[in-house]
Amino acid sequence: MKHILLLMLAVISFQTFAQSRYECTKGQAERDVEVIYHAPNSNTLCEVKYTKNHHSEILWSAQHKIGYCETKAQQFTEKLAGFGWSCYAVNN
Repeated sequence: MKHILLLMLAVISFQTFAQSRYECTKGQAERDVEVIYHAPNSNTLCEVKYTKNHHSEILWSAQHKIGYCETKAQQFTEKLAGFGWSCYAVNN
């Protein structure tokens, strides 16, 4: 029973701290929007990285607010979609 509980906690923790990533395309152009966590057991210390033309920049970061980076990444992909980009979530 103890081993099953530990396994369940490990699976839940992995799902909670998994990174979010979106790929966006428009014609032949590609863009990536990714949430990166900097601490393995934290879902607050994160950055939103935007990559275009092989150049990356950090658009937002958070140290204490749960869900901040995920919300910003999703809002940014919605903004790109408004400019005609097709964006979809990618499983890591």
